[in-house]
Amino acid sequence: MKKIRLLICLALAAVLMAAALPAAAPAQAAAYAYEYEDYTGLIGAMEIVNCQSYASLRARPDTSSTRLARVPLGSIVTNCWYEDERFTYCVYDGLEGYILTSNLSFIAGPVGQEYADEEYLGNMQIVNCKSYASLRSFPDTKADLIARVPLGSIVTNVFYEDDRFCYCLYGDQEGFILSDNLEWVSGGVNADWLGECVIVNCASFASLRELPDTSSARLAKVPLGSVVTDCYVVDERFACCTWDGITGYILLDNLGW
Repeated sequence: MKKIRLLICLALAAVLMAAALPAAAPAQAAAYAYEYEDYTGLIGAMEIVNCQSYASLRARPDTSSTRLARVPLGSIVTNCWYEDERFTYCVYDGLEGYILTSNLSFIAGPVGQEYADEEYLGNMQIVNCKSYASLRSFPDTKADLIARVPLGSIVTNVFYEDDRFCYCLYGDQEGFILSDNLEWVSGGVNADWLGECVIVNCASFASLRELPDTSSARLAKVPLGSVVTDCYVVDERFACCTWDGITGYILLDNLGW
């Protein structure tokens, strides 16, 4: 059933791209972001290339803007969007900023395959297992085990690999998980993306939940005024967000800019 759901997601994405309709711009993470109408949309994860040792993550899409971080050659940046002809928006180690597009390449997984935009599926949750799903080095059940990803955990930057596997990130580990163990929760080529948000409308903290439900287990208490990243709307009440390396769900009423 989950495999069918994945294929449906891909089919819908392909139809959207074939129709060449301009995507709706995501909510602004900052006043200067996404003010033009013809951006190409979400790419997903990319790799740092074409530099001697690092690429600069800038606060604004301008080479004279403040450098937020030096991103080492070969590093992976996530949730990338084309900003303009020179820069791409991306996230590195929890920091949101801009990197020259010439320093970025589509992620090539361990098997050397590059992924197309329409194969980006967003964030997914581990399901259909007793306690964990296996993150493997190659899309093969006999490949080396990289990590045991617990049931209910969220993996990010998921790409469709083949009829059996998806490529994904679990924390800072990358590999392949059986599609039957994945269920879509947020993101993808047609996602309602929020980017970086600030915790508001609470006395002292907002709850980061394991599931989009106020009765779900609380993963963390996110202090008022804290910044959460990689936020996606998942339903009328919740968004999927990342805070301090933990991915979960926060009420939309507690998110602002």
